[in-house]
Amino acid sequence: MKKFLLGSVAAAGLLGSVIGFGAFAAPGDPPAPPSAAEIQRMQEDHAVMLDSHLAGMKAGLKLTADQEKNWAPFEAAVREASKAHEDAMRQMHAAMGAGERPSPIQHMQMMSEGMAKMSTQLKSVADAAKPLYDSLTDAQKRHFGPLLRGLVEHGPHGGPMMGGFWGHGGMMGGGGPGMGQ
Repeated sequence: MKKFLLGSVAAAGLLGSVIGFGAFAAPGDPPAPPSAAEIQRMQEDHAVMLDSHLAGMKAGLKLTADQEKNWAPFEAAVREASKAHEDAMRQMHAAMGAGERPSPIQHMQMMSEGMAKMSTQLKSVADAAKPLYDSLTDAQKRHFGPLLRGLVEHGPHGGPMMGGFWGHGGMMGGGGPGMGQ
């Protein structure tokens, strides 16, 4: 499962980066950055949606008292990865607002740094998820993949969760082998 997650996030990150490259390398004016009020609203929406999706996943798994002990580290890791993505997006918007436009080489370096951070965050989430997943019954394991995919696909801000971290359409959007187990 961990290899599938890492492979999926790398592919999603590359796709998102290639798509995002046009925003930096294309001629013309860069898109206008969001206003402070829009950023505040997005942060509030993000927090509400993350809370909702995590609560839904937890409820869907119907954890026992013993399994609940393993939920807190998983939830904390997801929240930390989400926060890291939100911080990165805020920095990107600030740079765009300042009129900075990186060269293609600078953009590739930023992509590399972003993917390294994304890899570390994903490993943290996977490491935190392992004890929880290992404690689940076979029926709960079948539900874990689709519930996680639902969290990922719909994300805490109404779009793909954590943007590049989880990728467009969710890092697990394909529902490949091993998703339910």
